[in-house]
Formats: sequence, structure tokens, C-alpha cells
Amino acid sequence: MKPAREDTFDLLRAEVDLLGRLLGEAIRAVSGERFFALVEEVRLLSKARRQGDEGARTTLLKRVGGLSLEEAEALVRAFTHYFHLVNLAEERHRVRVNRLRAEAETPESPRPEGFLALARALKERGLSLEEVEAHLNRLELWLTFTAHPTETRRRTLRHHLEKLQEELEAQDRSRLAARVALLYATEEVRKARPTVEDEIKGGLYYLPTTLWQAVPRVVEGLEAALEKVYGKRPRLKSPVRFRSWIGGDRDGNPFVTPEVTAFAARYARQVARERFLLELENLVRDLSLSESKVPVPRGVREGGEETERFPGEPYRRFFARLYARLEKGEVSTEELLRALRVAEEGLASVGLEQVAASFLRPLEARLFAFGLELAPLDLREESGKLLEAAAELLRVGGVHPDFLSLSPEAQEALLTEELRSARPLLPVGHEPQGEALRVALGAFRAWRDKGAHVVSMTHHPGDLLAVFLLAREVGLYRPGAPLPLDVVPLFETLEDLHRAPEVLTRLLQNPVFLAHARGRGGVEIMIGYSDSNKDAGFLAANLALYEAQETLAKVGQSFGLPVFFFHGRGTSTARGGGPAGRAIASLPPRSVGHRIRLTEQGEALADRYSHPELAVRHLEQLLFYFAQAALGEGVEPRPEWREALWQAGEESMRRYRALLAQEGFFPFFEAFTPIREIGELPIASRPVYRHGRVREIRDLRAIPWVMAWTQVRLLLPGWYGLTALEALPLDLLRQMYREWPFFATTLENAAMALAKADLGVAELYLRLVPEKLHSLFHSLAQEYQKTVALLESIFQAPLLHNQKTLERQIALRNPYVDPINFVQVELLRRYRAPGGREDEALKKALLLSILGVAAGLRNAG
Repeated sequence: MKPAREDTFDLLRAEVDLLGRLLGEAIRAVSGERFFALVEEVRLLSKARRQGDEGARTTLLKRVGGLSLEEAEALVRAFTHYFHLVNLAEERHRVRVNRLRAEAETPESPRPEGFLALARALKERGLSLEEVEAHLNRLELWLTFTAHPTETRRRTLRHHLEKLQEELEAQDRSRLAARVALLYATEEVRKARPTVEDEIKGGLYYLPTTLWQAVPRVVEGLEAALEKVYGKRPRLKSPVRFRSWIGGDRDGNPFVTPEVTAFAARYARQVARERFLLELENLVRDLSLSESKVPVPRGVREGGEETERFPGEPYRRFFARLYARLEKGEVSTEELLRALRVAEEGLASVGLEQVAASFLRPLEARLFAFGLELAPLDLREESGKLLEAAAELLRVGGVHPDFLSLSPEAQEALLTEELRSARPLLPVGHEPQGEALRVALGAFRAWRDKGAHVVSMTHHPGDLLAVFLLAREVGLYRPGAPLPLDVVPLFETLEDLHRAPEVLTRLLQNPVFLAHARGRGGVEIMIGYSDSNKDAGFLAANLALYEAQETLAKVGQSFGLPVFFFHGRGTSTARGGGPAGRAIASLPPRSVGHRIRLTEQGEALADRYSHPELAVRHLEQLLFYFAQAALGEGVEPRPEWREALWQAGEESMRRYRALLAQEGFFPFFEAFTPIREIGELPIASRPVYRHGRVREIRDLRAIPWVMAWTQVRLLLPGWYGLTALEALPLDLLRQMYREWPFFATTLENAAMALAKADLGVAELYLRLVPEKLHSLFHSLAQEYQKTVALLESIFQAPLLHNQKTLERQIALRNPYVDPINFVQVELLRRYRAPGGREDEALKKALLLSILGVAAGLRNAG
């Protein structure tokens, strides 16, 4: 019997309780009664401290300070495993709630942010079914998977968690207990720093698993919803596509070599090939139609003529032939799609449309979404490296002896003139002397399934023209013709975002890039949410991103070319995180075309894609907002809103930069957070520093900057500087919050960061900071409290008034994240003591504590 909706929370509590008891049993069995008693003691002290018992805080600090290293590591592991189990139960709860809401909806009363709601909204806008079908079939939602330092769980751990889902479904307590014990007794992380190859395998994990199941259901759900609203079923292709950066993102990662790039393409193709071979094998098994009973169209008959097996069963022969060709690598994605259409039309011609819909359409959706590449690879490189590579080419080819000494304008002019010719510059047999050119050309040659070439830190048009020069060297460029790939500028810092419209204007005035853009049908531009935040602070960065998209879209329109935005969003709200669908709804009107790209990384992957139904629901919400935003409608900010908010943004940036420039801030940050340790420990393949030595914030990469503040539970990059809004009238702020989606989303994302912060826990880390710097923490604490009060005044409600699920998650997790923080402070103290950095066991325990806090908070970087 299905539970009533009001019973679902009771089911969640019961499952959390059951899993917690089973974990306790596993701890007893594997680690003994004495350790189980320690876990319980720390858990109860932590709860008591959170309920206001200051004595419990003192006792807990003393207890943790006296732990052996073995006990400290085991405690962190125990509480981290608890999060894995709670996350599992919550995922099941979300699936249950989604099912109940889906069953209850009707065309007259659709569930929010769903396919029925989308179909109804499109009809209410006056669109006919034919117009809707054409609109949806133009949409391209590209999800781009990237590596992330906190998503380093072993695939073995994921395997156990998937099996736990199955055991919970089956309600087999003995097998459930056995699986929890296996989970507890398994190493959570690899013993060595993950390689890029490890990140490739881990990062693409959800594509051939849960997303493979979800994509056909998305297409079917869209079609069914439109049929209910319009009375007729349209024919849709998958609007969802996939890309990957893992193995192609060379920006600051010396381990992404051309060999790694080649491996990334091989691995993705191998996974896709195996999955599609299995699909074809299933069709050979299932489509046993006999030609003595069903007429066979000529295309199906001819397609299977070279197959000797299955006499009299033409569809089996047809798909057996496709299987053989795919196995030998003799067939493309397009050929497979055409073959499917032949078979579908054959089935439809004899009245077997339902057979085609059930057995062939899911494969068609997967071919549209994944293709035989699974996820075409993007390359990303920093502009300085590309110019360095171009300089060597131009020097060796006798074009210019010192290209890098030229002004940006002269560089652009020289490259434009040089690209009028198709000639390569390297003499036959000449090997590159510099690392930049060797890697750039090697990557181009190893790059098989081409996505886009992203140029990070784009400052001038010449940065992108350098890519054309390198592409010409490997035979990809012909004068006057587009490259077979997008060349994508990435605007990241505040200065670059402000200059972006000027750079795009100059690019589209350049004959080389204009011909390319026209041939590609538009310009793709990536905007970075990470460096802009680190550079200018939360509010100013959000405003700069909004304004840049507005202006860049207008520049494109003035040249008659669409601009497609690639949003480099992270998991934390400081890096553009938060509900992705609502983020799309808050973008500037007319800035969202029929194509949009979003990065997917970190803990968000498990949160969104660990279960097929969660994946379907996430994609449904994205498409609900994307399909409407792509129509070009949205809320235009009133002039008074814009003026007021831009003034507040300037003041916000001033306050943020003043904080970073304050005497003693950088030493305080290094002592207060585990930033140095994040760089030293084997968390990810990519270094956390832009340069070898860190002397100031600008030397840091954005992810570790955010991650360090998250670890100490202050999440400063997600809210600091918002008190600049106090200068605006409260009535105006409330009006903007009610009526302007961009402003509402910005504040609600800050509210998420503030709600996850905890001053009481953050204060523990002052034990690691020289006393003369303590005043910095106290000023941050005051700013935090003022920011909370301001937002609650604007909302006229508590911080998470419209995010009840998150509120419940935080309340459920906090008592169990807290002990890991207590232990982490103690481990940091020991690690920083003489000899601590040489202690391998101490390193491992500290690494586990960092990953444990990330697991508990779920959007750490």
C-alpha cells in the first residue's frame, strides 16, 4: 500500500533511524563496544552543545583533545558514514514525494516546475502544438561534467550505496545490515592523490547509469504532458546533451597531458559503445517479428541481408547487422539514427506504433543525448599559454621574432593577416621546443570527439585567434571557413566581465572570427561565477554577471548573431550554485536562446543524479524554466531598481575588498581555515594555487577559496558585503525581492549560505589563530549577524522561509557535522605542530575530516 503524503516524513524518520541503528551495529562489530561508546558519547555531547549546554562544549573539546590519532580518524569515518546513509534515506524520501505529487497532478492542477505545468504555460501563451513542437525540438540543454576536489568518493563506495538503495526497496533487514557493515568496513578514499584518469572515470559515472535511464523518460514525459494539454502527441527529440571537461581542462593542471586527453575520448567512447551494443543486443532478442505474420518494408529487409542468422525474422537480422557494424566501429551516430527511423516507420506502417514507441524510441533519445561519444570533450587552456604557443609558431615560421612583445591590438592584426593563408608554420620534422606549443599541438592531435575550445582569462581578441593558428597547424582551419568546433571566450574576473562586450564587438568585427561565428550559427560565451566572486565579492559579482549577459546578448543581436551562454556554475552559492532552474529564470530577458550550457560537478552530481527519478525531476525543472526563458520573456528591471542596486553593488565590493586588504587578513585566513592543508593533501589532481607560492588571495583558485570557508562553517564568499543593501529603502528592497527574479534568487542563494554557516562551530577554529588576529573573526561574526537580520527583514520571514527541505536537512545534519569539525580543529593543531606534516596517518585522518564536512554540507565548493 502506498503511503499517504502526510506519512512520508514518518517513513523518512523511520529509515534514518533504522540505518543509524544498523551503522551502530556495524561499528560494534568492526570497531568494538568501546569505540561505539565513544561515538555515542561524542554524539550526545554534540547534541547537548547545540541545545545550549556550554558545559557540553567544554567537555567535548577536552574529550576530542585527548583522542588518539586512531580514535580521531575512526570518529570522522563513523560520522561521515552516517551522512552517506542519511543522504541515501533523503534521496529515497525525495523519490517517494515526487511519485506522490506526480500521481496527484492533473492538467488543471499541475505540479510546480513540471512537464504538465510547462505544457499548460506554453498553451496559455497562445502557442499551437506545432509551434511548441518546433520550439522544443530546437532546445539544447548542454550539461558539462567537470572534475571537483570534494567529489573523490571511490566507485566502490558508490557501488555499496546503490546496493543499499536496492536492499531498502526490498526491505530485507539482514542483507541491509550486511551491506551497511560492508560500507563501514570499506576505505572511503584512495590512498594516493587521484589521477586525471580516476577523475574521468568518476566524473562520467552517472552518464551510462542513472542518466541513461532518465533521458528517455524525459522525452516521454514531455510528449505525454503535451498530449494531455493539447490532445495530440508530438514527436520530440531529447533536448538534453552532455559534454565533459575532465581530461581536456588544462588550465592550471599540468597532469592533463595530450595522452590524458586521448584517454578521455577513448574511455568515453568505449563506455558508450558498450551501452549501445547492449541496447542493440536487446533489440535483436526482443524484435522477433516473423515475416510470415508481418509485412516487411524494403529498408528493413535490405538492412539485414548480410546477416545469416535469424532466417524469416527481418527485424532481428536488421539489428544484428547494426550490432556487427557498431562492434567493428563502422557506423556513426547519424547512421544509427537513420536506421532506427527506418525500423520505426516499418513498425508504424503495420500498426505497431506502440512497439516502436516502447522499444525503439528510448534508444533514439539516448542517441540524441549521448551519441557514440557519450560526452564530447572540451579543451580549456589559459590565454597566456595559447599566446606563448602562438609566439613560438610565429618565430619558427619566420613571421615575427617576438610576438609576445606586441600590443594586444598588434597581436590581433598580425594573427588576422597570417590567418588569410592556409599554410602551416612548423617546418616538416620540426619538434616544438616550448612546453606550451608541445602541449597545445599534442592536445589538438589527441582530441577526437571535439566539444569546444574554451579560452580562460580571455582579455583580447588575439587570445581566441591564437586557437585558430594552432588549429591551422593540425589541418583544422581553412581561410574564410569556420572551425569544426566552437572557440569560446571565458570571462571570469570583474574587469574581464566589464570589458567583455567590447571584446565581443571587436571579435565580430574581425573577418576571421566573424566568418567562423556565422558558419557556426552564433557565438558561445562562457561566464565564470568563481573568479568574479573571489575578485569582487558576492553581490558585485552577481550584478556584473547579469549586466555582462545583457550587454553581450545585445552585441550579438547587433551583428545578427545569437549568443549562447555557458554558465560556469559551482556547487556552492558563492560560485553560482543553488537551484539551477530558478537561476535560469532569473537571467536577463532575451539573453537565453535555444541553447544553454551549465557545468555540473562535485556533490551536486550525487544529489541530482544518484537515482533515475531524481535525475528526471532535476532535468524536468531545468527544462521547465529553460523552455520558457528561451521564448525571450522575463522581468525587465525598473530603472530605479537597477540604479539603486548598482550603487549598493559598488559599496559591497568596496567593503569586500577592504576586508581582503585589511592588515593581517591573509595570515588570519591561512591560520583560521585549512587552506594550506587542502593544497597539500591528495584531494584532487589539479593544484589549488595558480602559482607555486601563495602570498595573497589572488594566487588562490576559486574552488579552494570557497571550500576553505565552508570547512570552518562560515561560508563567507556566499554572503559577505550584502549589508551594503542597508543604504537602500526597505520598501524598495522588499518590492525588488517580490517582483525581480534576479534579485530574489541572489538573496535566497545568500540565505542558503548563511543558514549553513554556524558561528559557534567557526569560533572553534580561533584556537589555531594567533590572539592578535582574533578581532578579525569578531568583526566577521558581527557582519554575519547583521546580514541575517537584514535578509529576514527583507523577506519578512525566516532565512529559509521558502526552502523547508533544506531547513530540515540542515537541522538533521548539524549535530553530526559538528563532531567532525571538533575533531578537525584538533587534527589541524597536531598537523601544524613540528613533525605533523610528515605523519602519514595524521594526513589521512585530516583528509577524511575535510571530505566528511563536505559530505555533511553537500555543496562545499
